Amino acid sequence: MIALSFMVLQTTGSTVKMGTVLAAALIPSLILGLVAGTFIDRWNRKMIIIGADFFRGIIITFVAFFYYFGFLNFYIIIISQVLLSVNSAFFDPTISAVIPQIVDEDDLIKANSKHQFINGFATIIGPALGGIFVANLGYTAVFVVNAVSFFISAIFELFLKLPINNRVKEMKTKFTKELVEGYRYILKRRSLMILLFMVGVIHFFVGYIEVFIPVLAVTFKAHGPQALGFFHTCFGLGTIIIAFILSVITFAWDERKTLFLGVFLIGIVFIIMALPKLFSIGSFFIYLPLFVILGCVIMIAGVSFKTLLQKNVDTEYAGRIFGIAGSIGNGSIPFAMIIFGFLLEFISLQNLLYLCGLVLLFLSLFSYKLYKGSSNG
Repeated sequence: MIALSFMVLQTTGSTVKMGTVLAAALIPSLILGLVAGTFIDRWNRKMIIIGADFFRGIIITFVAFFYYFGFLNFYIIIISQVLLSVNSAFFDPTISAVIPQIVDEDDLIKANSKHQFINGFATIIGPALGGIFVANLGYTAVFVVNAVSFFISAIFELFLKLPINNRVKEMKTKFTKELVEGYRYILKRRSLMILLFMVGVIHFFVGYIEVFIPVLAVTFKAHGPQALGFFHTCFGLGTIIIAFILSVITFAWDERKTLFLGVFLIGIVFIIMALPKLFSIGSFFIYLPLFVILGCVIMIAGVSFKTLLQKNVDTEYAGRIFGIAGSIGNGSIPFAMIIFGFLLEFISLQNLLYLCGLVLLFLSLFSYKLYKGSSNG
């Protein structure tokens, strides 16, 4: 992604085309997530995982081939991004759906935390490696290494041991009927609807964080770029620290409480960040521990909702639920960026932080009360 977006910007000078490449990598998976889960629940999940990685390796191999021989153009890049996004729409929900099939229920927190730790670590180290490879080895090397990594991943996935999906043999039910069944399954379970709502809430305010970090950094005029880098680093550091801790240490906790408590604490951190005294200090260093804490509580909430979904969803519906959850979560982030980018034109950052903090406090308490009632009922 670093290589492609930079290459498009470098060769065309168009930020619109660069944005189009990034959108092409995201939009298909958002749309397909609403229906891909039905395929995941009908097909062999192991073959979906292997196939998605294998085809992504093939796609990027073609990108490397076209670039090396000078045939790579903007339209081929868009097509490749769309195809990669389609594969991701099947791969990502399947991973979440199979975790409960390969670990015991008591180990779900550890398993999900390991998964989140790897994702967080890759998110930090991946762009850095991409930049280094482009600068020192060129674009072909980036594409080749990326393609090979998918093939290696597919080989490792051959060793996965998953229960046989007997529904694959039946395939008597129409696809549309199973698609509708998945949505009915959600609508009949208020606790599940609340969990999916919280997925949207958490990702929506993660989108807000992406917007307010550069705005906050700009307030420190002399150290703006430095502050921006430190804020992102501390936020990412918080997520991988807590994910690592949860992956190696067993905690006796109630995921229901930690989910809503995590959202509540995000609101508290927003309110603390908005305190006038912090704004008047004039040093960005005071915000660094707050961004670490923010990363920690978001990760706690994220691991909790994922574990709750895995525990409360029947295996035969897991693909559909995680496909929908992925679309809700990933769609909420860009939507939030647009909304909050607009609001910051009219509301000060400090006041918006206060407002968002109070909204999160209310949503966490109100949703917890609803969820507790629906679970008991």
